[in-house]
Amino acid sequence: MCGACGRTTVADSALGPVRTIRQHLIVAATINALCAGLPGTPKVTALKDGWMLTGPSGAARQCQTLEQLWSAVLDCFTNELVLDRLQRRRRAYAADPANAGLSARTAQGPGLLPDPAGAKFSQGDLYD
Repeated sequence: MCGACGRTTVADSALGPVRTIRQHLIVAATINALCAGLPGTPKVTALKDGWMLTGPSGAARQCQTLEQLWSAVLDCFTNELVLDRLQRRRRAYAADPANAGLSARTAQGPGLLPDPAGAKFSQGDLYD
């Protein structure tokens, strides 16, 4: 529980013990960029204590951790081919040295399966 505001705080292994709105904005922007152009893409909005995910049908869900957020995002994609494209984009984004830090940790987040072929990806794979 936060002593200043009295709200319960949720630990997030990706963001650490102290979370900021800036971190939430970076996570939302990263996930929105990774999902852009895919059919059934949700929209992630940063909140001061987490994120709001709005699915393609308009249903909204509040997430407090990166794990909850990725789980909700992955649930939006029912087509296996689209889900595979998203996973390839995530691997490429996380592997790109230009995306070091929180953006890479966000892309690597929970739910990213290892590449079975062990292939290397480039930034161009984001725009497949």
